[in-house]
Amino acid sequence: MKEMAAEASKPQDLLRRFRQSREMGLLLVLILIGIILSFSTPVFFTSENLLNIFKQVTLVTIVACGQTFVLTSGGIDLSVGSVLGLSSIIMSWFLSKGAPTPAAFLICLLFGTGVGFLNGFLITRLSLPPFIITLGMQSIARGFVLVITKGYPIMVNNPLVIALGQGNLGIFPIMVFFLPIIIILTHWVYNYTILGNRVKAIGGNETAARLSGINIRREKVLTYALCGLLCGLVGLIITGRLNSGNPNAGNNFDMDSIAAVIVGGTALAGGSGTILGTVLGALLMGIIRNGLVLLSVNMYWQTVAIGVIIILVCALDSFSRRKGEMHV
Repeated sequence: MKEMAAEASKPQDLLRRFRQSREMGLLLVLILIGIILSFSTPVFFTSENLLNIFKQVTLVTIVACGQTFVLTSGGIDLSVGSVLGLSSIIMSWFLSKGAPTPAAFLICLLFGTGVGFLNGFLITRLSLPPFIITLGMQSIARGFVLVITKGYPIMVNNPLVIALGQGNLGIFPIMVFFLPIIIILTHWVYNYTILGNRVKAIGGNETAARLSGINIRREKVLTYALCGLLCGLVGLIITGRLNSGNPNAGNNFDMDSIAAVIVGGTALAGGSGTILGTVLGALLMGIIRNGLVLLSVNMYWQTVAIGVIIILVCALDSFSRRKGEMHV
């Protein structure tokens, strides 16, 4: 009898978890906003506009996947935009000096990883808040961008770089194909590897994680290095997208990536989150921005609207979670 009761409760438990999941809520919001925009403007559901949304969302989502690890560990990285911008400038400079394309690509990725590693090293060794270290690194990286470029773009004519940023395979932009690869890899690392489990443990209770034998410093450094690696990858793609190492590349990526992660359900205090939630959070913000443009909303009001929407989504999620806990 007990076995029969347990079997009967399984579908109910699965249904309840599905209804209460953050991803389900975000998906419903996305569908609702899509329906509203489809009635508000006929341009929204055209293939050209949808591909444009995916192009806009791809780069922020890749960075946000790395930011998910950082926030889950209890940290934050405010330097991602400046790091990807400086990675782009470094690669562009080497290409302008005649460096082989594979070497320039490797330099870009290693540079981003190195800065992320440095962030993690300074945070763990100096015992300073991640906010302070990464804010300082943001200023340092942005300063080096201006020192190297003098405020002018470094033009790039490399056909492979330009193809990665602007080329197409059929009707799909090449850069969009990076997104599912990164999502699958980061989802696997986050949920099914030792690093992912330790990052969650550190963010959930750092003292308990230390007492259980986890090397806190090493795992945090690896987390920031992973985020830096993804910044380097985005720096590579954005170079092709802009045809140059642009000194303004990466602006707003810091707040956009953090907002996508928070809207996606990763706890600011650390310890929990999902890559899928981050992806849906980035997509939600991208669709809202696109819709505001199509509706000819003033760009200044667009910024206000995005901030209000972020607060509302997070407030609704917090309310629904408290309500769910009361019914458990």
